[in-house]
Amino acid sequence: MGMKNELETLEMLLFQLMRAFQLRFAQDLGRYDITFPQLMTLLFLERTDKPCRMGPLAEATMQSAPSTTAMVDRLLERGLVERQRDPQDRRSVVVSLTEAGEQLVRQVKADRHHTVKRVLGQLSPQERACLRDILDKMVQSLEATGVPEGNSP
Repeated sequence: MGMKNELETLEMLLFQLMRAFQLRFAQDLGRYDITFPQLMTLLFLERTDKPCRMGPLAEATMQSAPSTTAMVDRLLERGLVERQRDPQDRRSVVVSLTEAGEQLVRQVKADRHHTVKRVLGQLSPQERACLRDILDKMVQSLEATGVPEGNSP
């Protein structure tokens, strides 16, 4: 197999792997009746571990302000977040996770961990170490190179 064919085969396998993980993750989220953007919102609130204003929340989840407001409304209806006036600025609103939201995040993370553990558990310790080294090398290469000239969006 020539170098070009080998690289194309590896590229397709990487895309298939990413797609398979995405589909599985969508199935996992579907069990909880939650969308990926909603999960990103919950995860951000979990990481900040304190009430967050809508602007920074929209920015962190890469959503428009109206989309974030609508999403927070849906999460609020399900009791996963709570909204209140910002004590520092009564004109602003802050959002935080409820206990139910924290529990849902824990469940989704546990599902994700179980899936990854099952997939990686099929590999030997040596294969996992090799995969870790390869993935680390690929990530470092992508992060170091940025966008090549002439290929900017």
